[in-house]
Amino acid sequence: MKYRYLICEFAVPKGVCRLGVIKNVPNWAQMHQNEPQAGIFPEDACYAMNPDFQKDIKLADVLKNNNTFFVVSERLKDFLCKEDLLAHNEIHPVAIINHKGRPESAKYFLIHQIDDPECIDEDKSKGIKSKLMPDQYAAVTKMVLDEKKIGPEYAIFRAAEYRDRLLIRNDAAEKIEQGGFTGIKFFELKGYDNF
Repeated sequence: MKYRYLICEFAVPKGVCRLGVIKNVPNWAQMHQNEPQAGIFPEDACYAMNPDFQKDIKLADVLKNNNTFFVVSERLKDFLCKEDLLAHNEIHPVAIINHKGRPESAKYFLIHQIDDPECIDEDKSKGIKSKLMPDQYAAVTKMVLDEKKIGPEYAIFRAAEYRDRLLIRNDAAEKIEQGGFTGIKFFELKGYDNF
């Protein structure tokens, strides 16, 4: 991995469930704008397995969901904490409801990015700015980061100008890969076109 920061993509291994939209969190849309949830995140927050994939019931360390939030297993959460990779992130428990309407016994957590850096090099990046939020991109076809604007403590974050994709420092990605965690893949920004 030659780039300092990579794109995280939530993969879905064979037989692993996909999740719908988070439930019991009325302000989840504001979470995409870094609104902190400490002290107000609901205790009954949960995700139901997507009913369009009834045969997919397995759990991975990262679960793809319709909100594009970073939903991780307890094992991965503990690993990220132990490796000190969660600066500028909050951790909130979420239940996973299976296709039978019952909560899974495995514990899962939403890793919520707050205080994202403004770090897209707009001269080198390509995209369409949002009409509602002109400081942000509605769509991106090429992302180049200005690494000087990213503090060394940022390991897992989103660019403030485009929060649809999770970014990760390459040393953190290597640790996750070495740990054998499932449901996540990493890609270099150069040539990436799946925004």
